[in-house]
Amino acid sequence: MTETKEANDMVLKSARGILIFTKWLLVLGVGGLVVGIPSILIFADKVTKGMADVFVAPAGTEVVWMIAGIMMFAVVMLLLTLFSINRLRRIVDSVAEGNPFTRINGTRLRGMGVAVFAIQVVTFFGGVLATTILTTLGEVKPDRDFHMSIDGGISVTGILLVLLLIILARVFDRGADMQDELEGTI
Repeated sequence: MTETKEANDMVLKSARGILIFTKWLLVLGVGGLVVGIPSILIFADKVTKGMADVFVAPAGTEVVWMIAGIMMFAVVMLLLTLFSINRLRRIVDSVAEGNPFTRINGTRLRGMGVAVFAIQVVTFFGGVLATTILTTLGEVKPDRDFHMSIDGGISVTGILLVLLLIILARVFDRGADMQDELEGTI
């Protein structure tokens, strides 16, 4: 019994460590983008000159604004991911404490489901914007090697994750109901 508990503790500690590490990576990513967005707008002339070296059609400042828009979408996605990571860390903490079936964990899982759905929506619109940028820029100069693949559609895996999180939230709610019933009979 103690070997299983120690193994679970190690798994929970590892999960918590990974979540904390990921949290700080996301914070750094958000910070970099927050600095990068005004920078790209301030140095828009240099950015358009760099694009003129690669693309046949001259890039206007509207392309720089679209790139800044994609960067804003990335900030939103990272913040939604950070929200989910924080909720998951709190769930891991409640499991470590021995009390996972609480209503708050159901609420946390539902919030994570909503965040994953929002990430899907933001990814879709970011993909539309990226496709618009590439369409606006047009052909690549013959002597330049440039290729970009855009995958901004709705992910079936993402939608399944949303459903899984919402169903798990219901399972946790039911577990909390059962725990309340059990405590009421003692």
